[in-house]
Amino acid sequence: MEKPLKSILIVDDDEVSNMITTLTLNAHHVTQEVHTVLNGVAAIDYLKTQRGNFPQLILLDINMPLMNGMEFLEYWQQNNLTGSAKISMYTTSIRHEDKEQAFQYEDVIAYIEKPLSKDKIDNILRVLQLKETYRS
Repeated sequence: MEKPLKSILIVDDDEVSNMITTLTLNAHHVTQEVHTVLNGVAAIDYLKTQRGNFPQLILLDINMPLMNGMEFLEYWQQNNLTGSAKISMYTTSIRHEDKEQAFQYEDVIAYIEKPLSKDKIDNILRVLQLKETYRS
């Protein structure tokens, strides 16, 4: 990858997974900054503090307390945040229905299963780059 992403937001209630994911992203120089929150409500609160300076990529878990990943996507769409950042579902869920539902949201560019690996990172970045190129 030529240039690291400015920032990535991890939305996942598993703190150990967040730590491992952050270490993996940093080890592969994927981003300048990694921020983590534990659920969709905390993600919304974090994004509100960013005043439109959203991360380029959000890694979003599905199964979380307070507000799960699908509820976050619904909020994202209903509040016209579409286009503000790209989202990769990042989950242990292998349910086809979850994957199908996630891809109904236009900012969802990938659906990957935990744990994160270099190959999975490369796939997300490839899709992200294609979306950016297509948009230009």
